[in-house]
Amino acid sequence: MRPCPTPSATILLLLATLLPGLGGCSALGTLTYMVMPKDVPAEFPGLKGMHVAVVCKPIVELEFSDAGSARELASSVGSLVERQVRQARVIPQDEVARWVDENTWVDYRAIGKSLDADMVVGIDLEEFRLHEGSTLFRGRATVNVRVYDIAKDKLVFEKRLDDFTFPKNGAIPATDRPESQFRGMFLQLLSQRIARCFFAYDSREQFADDNLTF
Repeated sequence: MRPCPTPSATILLLLATLLPGLGGCSALGTLTYMVMPKDVPAEFPGLKGMHVAVVCKPIVELEFSDAGSARELASSVGSLVERQVRQARVIPQDEVARWVDENTWVDYRAIGKSLDADMVVGIDLEEFRLHEGSTLFRGRATVNVRVYDIAKDKLVFEKRLDDFTFPKNGAIPATDRPESQFRGMFLQLLSQRIARCFFAYDSREQFADDNLTF
């Protein structure tokens, strides 16, 4: 009995069958894209199989006005990592928040050691605002994302997002939507941009986010 072809062999057979009638290299790109839609690889795949703490720290100027936004951002990033990164186990955000509330802030490594995390995703929230003038919504954020390997006591990844903006062009009259609704959407988009550092995704998703209207 002949062995069944593996998935990769089946794909190659399909390409070999279809390419002659579909225009060569361009068809190969199209078919590969259809078969493997997650065409953007993870910038840092090292969270796979790890026990992960996600922590967001606002700078002093934002600490009181946007502490809630910082925790929501960390929670949303953590949820995306847990769903999209294979075998990653993310420490519940209420445990992280409890530690931060009960301890004098030291650094991300201290949190990781205390919570028995393998990796800590530390998000420094340097700018976060929702308004452009007094009558328009336009979200802006600047974050610096760092990942620490706790066992190695080492910074293993860093990425800075300067002036992340939504909408990309123009602004939204504040009378069109409640601020809470706009804030929720802006936090969702920002958390997606951060979390996509850690898993492969379809480039069309990023394009859709960049051209989203509210």
